[in-house]
Amino acid sequence: YPAYQRLLFAIPNGARLYGNAAQRAIQWRKLEREGAVKGAADLLLAIPSGDYGGLFIEMKTTAKHSKQSKYQAQFEKDAVAHGFGYAMPRTIDDFMGVVINYLEKGEY
Repeated sequence: YPAYQRLLFAIPNGARLYGNAAQRAIQWRKLEREGAVKGAADLLLAIPSGDYGGLFIEMKTTAKHSKQSKYQAQFEKDAVAHGFGYAMPRTIDDFMGVVINYLEKGEY
C-alpha cells in the first residue's frame, strides 16, 4: 500500500531512559510534556476503514513474558471506546495480516 506509507508510523513512547530513578523520572516528565502517553500503542495506521477511525497496533513477541501492561490495556480500552481499532500482532505475518484485513475489509 505505497499510497499509505506515510500514514503508518511509530509512536515513540518506548524511548529508553537513562540514569538513576530520579533522572529517568525527569526525562519521562519531559516526554509527557511533549505528548508522550503511558501505554500508547507502538504504531498508528491513520487510515479510516470499516467502522474504525484508524488502527492502533501494539507489537508483541511470542515470548511468554510479552504481555500488555496495565497502561497498555487501558489505552486499548480508551482507543476502542472512541472508535479506533486496536491489534496486538506477535509475528510479522500476524502484523501483515492485521494490516491487510483492516485496509481491505475494515476489520482486524
